[in-house]
Amino acid sequence: MKYFEKYGKVIAMSAAALGMTAALTIESSLAYFTTYVSAGGSEVVSLGAQTTIHEEVSLMTKHITIRNTSQINDCFVRVKVFCPDGFTVEFTDVSGGDNWYEGEDGYWYYRPILPASTEDNASLTTVLDAKINVPEGFDRDDFNVVVIQECTPVVYDEDGNATADWSRVYSEYEDEQEDSGRLGEEADR
Repeated sequence: MKYFEKYGKVIAMSAAALGMTAALTIESSLAYFTTYVSAGGSEVVSLGAQTTIHEEVSLMTKHITIRNTSQINDCFVRVKVFCPDGFTVEFTDVSGGDNWYEGEDGYWYYRPILPASTEDNASLTTVLDAKINVPEGFDRDDFNVVVIQECTPVVYDEDGNATADWSRVYSEYEDEQEDSGRLGEEADR
């Protein structure tokens, strides 16, 4: 008993020092494994949205639809039309409703959420017509009108409302255009 009283503090201090040394050693060994050890194998994870643009041209009008090709993510989409100076573009929501609307930034936004596609059901927007008005005396065979589309995944705010975060934009897409996209006399035929 006297032995423990005499050496109790020394034993307690030694045990504490040993515990602290072990803790420092464990931390550095964990750091080693997280820095230098890797696992094999891989799996593709799709965190973004994927869309394709489809344009048909007739009578100086581009008929634009967007397809959500993702089978996982719902998204919002927008399009913008670029044409030469002096040209004007008239937009029409072919659905007759208010699915498409013009934003202050020159983009046309599709209001409904574009759901993910399934194997049996392609998810498409309604048609947005972009009628190109060519200035008098301009060669109708010598110009291009470019349509770009962008999408962003649907995010939900703290109240559960779906919103679009246009600071996260996906603009890589496959062009399913049936012709060269040129608007000229051959497109009028």
